[in-house]
Amino acid sequence: MRSVHAIKLSGIPIALALLAGCAISPVPEDDTDPVLNDPGTVDSEDCIVGTWNLDVPAYSSESEGYVLGLGIPIEGFDMSGAGKLTFTADGLVAADVALTTTGTIVAGETRVPLSVPSAYTATGDWSRTDLEVLQFDNWAKVDETDDIPPEVDIPSLDVTQLSNVEATCSTDQLFLYAPGAPVGSTWLR
Repeated sequence: MRSVHAIKLSGIPIALALLAGCAISPVPEDDTDPVLNDPGTVDSEDCIVGTWNLDVPAYSSESEGYVLGLGIPIEGFDMSGAGKLTFTADGLVAADVALTTTGTIVAGETRVPLSVPSAYTATGDWSRTDLEVLQFDNWAKVDETDDIPPEVDIPSLDVTQLSNVEATCSTDQLFLYAPGAPVGSTWLR
């Protein structure tokens, strides 16, 4: 899906020129987009502004494909829960995600049930760096809950700045894909 953007014209007062009897040449359209010229600004008409809900069945399907592609022997893969993203016109973003992944790991005759909850709340700043590209700055997790045993050492990722996030949206659907991420995510409203 393509992004919906209002293209702003230069605003030359054509009516006044015609009333004055002046011959004017055709006015070229200004095809510049102020959002793209100044990545620090946000267009309040941007389709991304508003609240989005994670399409959990689509995300589950993409995640299952990724896990199976890695050769992990899992049966009955499923993901449940919810996710919400809110983008404001003044450049703030908030995320609230609570998902549980379930399934059964199968290794020969051994079957191990799996149920992994994961939840986090985060906030940050967002801006466009291109028509379908977002940048997130000052990203900070407010709250994070995972059922990962404390003895498991998982390296933390620094996502205080995340650039080049593909973002395509319409009035009712948003697709986000971060560079290097195994899957993208579809959001609905």
